[in-house]
Amino acid sequence: MANLNFTQDLEAPDLWAAENVPAGPGRSPIHVMVQTDGEEPSPAASRVVRDLLARLDEQVLAAADSLLDHYSPEQWLKQGIDPTQWLPEETAKAMAGCAVLRALWLFDETGEGYEMWFTVPWDAEHTYDVEFDAGEPIGCSVND
Repeated sequence: MANLNFTQDLEAPDLWAAENVPAGPGRSPIHVMVQTDGEEPSPAASRVVRDLLARLDEQVLAAADSLLDHYSPEQWLKQGIDPTQWLPEETAKAMAGCAVLRALWLFDETGEGYEMWFTVPWDAEHTYDVEFDAGEPIGCSVND
């Protein structure tokens, strides 16, 4: 993988981002953010990001269970969402196959805590953000 080119967010100087980071075969590039004490992310933080990207399939599948907690065909039906956009079956594997990873946000340079932000075909208005602690999903929030 190429070097991660982090740039500092001028409005939040403790947040650094890398755009269009390759996320592996069959995946669109993603946005990667690292929270720091204001200094540029260290080489160790870049290694943490690379390690997470190397385990992305496993991490997305783990996140899919949390994403299923917010899957509601009844709600989508009421909103007139075309059923062909829904999951073919309500399983983590099906969710992992259709949810699109958009961003990865490390809460610090250790990577112990992070979020993965997803979009889904049946909801164009929200991201579904799965929080991880020590590599395990601990919750999912829906955001505008």
